[in-house]
Amino acid sequence: MMRFIIQKGVNNVITTRNQLFKLPIFLALIIFLGIQYVHAEGNCPSGYYPIGGQGVQGCAPIPGGASGGNTNDNPTLYPMAETLWGAIAEDKSKGLKGRAFGSTRNFKSKEEAQTNALKGCQKDGGQKCELSHTYKNGCVAVADPINGGQKSEIKYNVSEDKAKEAALLFCSLNNQQSCRIVYSGCSL
Repeated sequence: MMRFIIQKGVNNVITTRNQLFKLPIFLALIIFLGIQYVHAEGNCPSGYYPIGGQGVQGCAPIPGGASGGNTNDNPTLYPMAETLWGAIAEDKSKGLKGRAFGSTRNFKSKEEAQTNALKGCQKDGGQKCELSHTYKNGCVAVADPINGGQKSEIKYNVSEDKAKEAALLFCSLNNQQSCRIVYSGCSL
């Protein structure tokens, strides 16, 4: 058995060859275990990346990032050949319960989606209609508090069900009561 002598101060420390080789293995194991706890940006699942804007969040599939071929586990996700827009316009001057509302989806231009949402709000009786949300290539849901409250919630996601879940959750938390979905739709 070979022995190495490492001079340390006054005392001699004797280290065997096996002990010297265990150190790199130990360090490699620590690094490997540390990598296992790295999470994707925005807490999105593997194969997805964070999307959103205007205070909304969601996850979208990474193009070509799906494993196992062309299987699609989520029926609301479709390959996008073009960008499609949707918009929501509201007149909140009478409060949440009596507000006028207009929505659009599947328009080829952002401006067209916004213009038609404002027209829909005006047809619903709105005098002071304003755009609440504009979105593209995804789904949106609007939740209102059931017993009247301070704030409705609009949430965006890649699936309609996930958008509804998020809207209901944030509406309930912000208003301290149960909420209901008043609109949901997708521009895919």
